[in-house]
Amino acid sequence: MKKYSLFALLAVISLMIISCGKEKENVTPKYSIAFDLQGKGTSIDTIYVEEGARIEEPAVPVDEYYMFDGWYKEVACVNPWDFETDIVTGNVTLYAKWETKERCVVLFKSNLAGIASIRDTVDYGSLVERPADMESEDYYFEGWYKNSSCTQKWDFDNDRVLQKTTRIYAKWSSKYNLYGSEIYTRETFMYGRFEARMKMAYTPGSVSSMFIYYNNSDIAGSKLWNEIDIEIVGKDSLKFQSNIITGNRDAKITSEERHSLSPVAAFNTDYHTFMIDWTPDSVVWYVDGVKMRCTKTNEAGTDQVTALTQRQSLRFNLWASEVEEWVGVLKPSKLPVSQYIDYVKVYSYDTEKQEFSEEPLWIDDFESFNSTRWSKGDWPIGMVRLKPANVDVKDGKLVLNLTKEIISR
Repeated sequence: MKKYSLFALLAVISLMIISCGKEKENVTPKYSIAFDLQGKGTSIDTIYVEEGARIEEPAVPVDEYYMFDGWYKEVACVNPWDFETDIVTGNVTLYAKWETKERCVVLFKSNLAGIASIRDTVDYGSLVERPADMESEDYYFEGWYKNSSCTQKWDFDNDRVLQKTTRIYAKWSSKYNLYGSEIYTRETFMYGRFEARMKMAYTPGSVSSMFIYYNNSDIAGSKLWNEIDIEIVGKDSLKFQSNIITGNRDAKITSEERHSLSPVAAFNTDYHTFMIDWTPDSVVWYVDGVKMRCTKTNEAGTDQVTALTQRQSLRFNLWASEVEEWVGVLKPSKLPVSQYIDYVKVYSYDTEKQEFSEEPLWIDDFESFNSTRWSKGDWPIGMVRLKPANVDVKDGKLVLNLTKEIISR
């Protein structure tokens, strides 16, 4: 009996050790952030931040004889720490830079492309005069804030300028709700030729596309991501982007390439015929019968073609992305814009004969909306919500719309 109790106790201890080990494996690392004031001002406590996070800028330190001039990555104060973009990858010590007290610069940062910031100078320790409210065609001005994330409001009656360069940030909210549109086939395909004659939409911030997609690929977890894209993005109407996405949401693999017509022409001013050929050995993109890109199996790097293992639906959508470096800056005042689809053809692929069918599986010339073939999207994506009513059939064309609705105040 005693031996049994001892064995049971050892088993429990072992389980506890294993469990503790598993818990530690799932904990996101935290790193210490120390603030070295270099002998001036009042000390600031060390904080701890998760790996990959940004540091919240502390309150401005104050000294009787010197004015604070920012946090730097080294003692010599050469490289400033950017609280808007720099992320934590290990333990950090930030060093305070100090200057003798003099006139200070105040920058009222607009935080919006196309709207100039305002510059003022004041004495150290003084209040700053509130500037006139900024105005935008697309956004409501919501006030002035101490930090770029606009969570700490600047109090013009009490907050004083205590560093050589003080940044005060404008906060905005959109004047509009934005709505995009998407259609997708109820049928799924494993390989095939997908052809559509389209006039694409274009405005900065928008994405106008034709793509093949394994449903819910973007859900977190171990689910595979399979997608093949043609996209006209709002940074350039003269090029289209081809792309394959594999992996999963937490480890996504992409292979974007940009292509233009010869002679160069905009994709939103006339109709062009787009085609994707997907086989077990390759993915090929065509525009107006001209091969624009071919990605084969076993090419250098990750073999994305072999990783396309899931049946996919054919989709078309029009939406707006918040990723400005990819698509540019959306101006809702430029909406609505539309993508027009003249026809869609789908061909099967015979894996034994290694050839596409001569005749299409089906053709849709959009004399009406075929609800047995197509469904309409109704979920959020990027800056918009997909709206079934934004899908229309008019004059033998399927029309996808990107629209706005004003938010009343």
